[in-house]
Amino acid sequence: MSDMQKYPEAFAERMRALLPEDYNAFMRSLDGISPTSVRMNPAKKTDKFLEDESISWCAKGKYLNERPSFTFDPVFHAGAYYVQEASSMFLEEVWKQIDLPNQPLKVLDLCAAPGGKSTHLLSLMNHESFLVTNEVIPNRNKILQQNIIKWGNANCIITQNKPEDFAGLMNYFDVVLIDAPCSGEGLFRKDKNAIDEWSEKNVEMCSVRQKDIVKHASACLKPGGFLIYSTCTYEPVENDENIGYMESLGLKSYSIDNSKYPGIVKTKYGLQFYPHKVKGEGFYIAVLKKEGNGSHINPPVSNKKPLPLNKAFETYLNAPEKFIELKKNDFIFAIPTFMANDFSILEKRLYIRNAGILMGTMKGHDFLPAHDLALSNDINKNIAAVELSKEEAIIYLRCETPKIKSELRGWVLATHQGLNLGWMKLMPGRLNNYFPKDWRILKR
Repeated sequence: MSDMQKYPEAFAERMRALLPEDYNAFMRSLDGISPTSVRMNPAKKTDKFLEDESISWCAKGKYLNERPSFTFDPVFHAGAYYVQEASSMFLEEVWKQIDLPNQPLKVLDLCAAPGGKSTHLLSLMNHESFLVTNEVIPNRNKILQQNIIKWGNANCIITQNKPEDFAGLMNYFDVVLIDAPCSGEGLFRKDKNAIDEWSEKNVEMCSVRQKDIVKHASACLKPGGFLIYSTCTYEPVENDENIGYMESLGLKSYSIDNSKYPGIVKTKYGLQFYPHKVKGEGFYIAVLKKEGNGSHINPPVSNKKPLPLNKAFETYLNAPEKFIELKKNDFIFAIPTFMANDFSILEKRLYIRNAGILMGTMKGHDFLPAHDLALSNDINKNIAAVELSKEEAIIYLRCETPKIKSELRGWVLATHQGLNLGWMKLMPGRLNNYFPKDWRILKR
């Protein structure tokens, strides 16, 4: 079968013009096997994948020798690693190279689902910085929430807003990441559906949409702040040409050094990843710095006296004094104290889906701990736990009842290889499984 038959004719012609010397090598690479890669969670230790090949631009990134069944790996469900395409992990090298101020940062991931770059940012940021991770499409926002919860960081606020909703936060964020919706050419090798969805019209529509997103995002970026822009396409109209447009908005292109990674191609404004040159998929990334001066939003100074520390905080959190309590309807959240004033700004302007740690709910005088708390990196390490074998863990993750023997009673953590999976409630002769039903393993 010819390239013209496998791929849209217009795409093949565009790539032939873009890569006249490398065209054949590029097209052959699309018929190859997509590398499987993961990024480890530095807060959740595991011996898994220790011997696998490291990704040169990501300290916790690994290429796997073969693709395992992640669905049936309890370590995956515990949030100890994220399955992510290797090229997109270059975000880490970009983060290291940009001239970030030595202070707590406010960071926005504007088009965040399913959460790969957000979880990566949470591992790169210090614990006095916080991330707003946003996804406007409801079902994609649910996936984003799951992945953020599994990663376990409290310094995160999940929102569900359109890009224009952020424009009112004038000069607010130190870093804005836009992993822009695009024509998806870089996914052709790993997702054959992307081939069917591609068209020249869609490329042009994506370019227009991307410019609109950037226009709103640039307003909420501080002068001196950085905008990181990425796509999974090769199209100049979605990549370099958009960076040229951004420069008209008062943003200046910021060069990223790729000399240690010769397979990565430097373009006029950014870096392009091609599957015939790197061990990864098609990807583009560029950085801009906002020029000028401007006023910014100052968090209000609260005169409210802090609430007495909730007993659940003392029981379930490792450092309860570092959090304040927030009640929304029947839900109790723990918000890191350093985020409190900024949270009060954001909740007035944005639709917040989750923030900090969802601790649980009160049922009469009883506290019912949430699944979010079980997976949090801030959970008290002394909470009673029952270690499950892999077979028992799979049963638990199906929301079924594993047969275990334990003298423990009440709320206990189900763990596997020392990693928290969720809650169980043990009573004489009975076990209640509190793993979320909409997260359960359905595959047999």
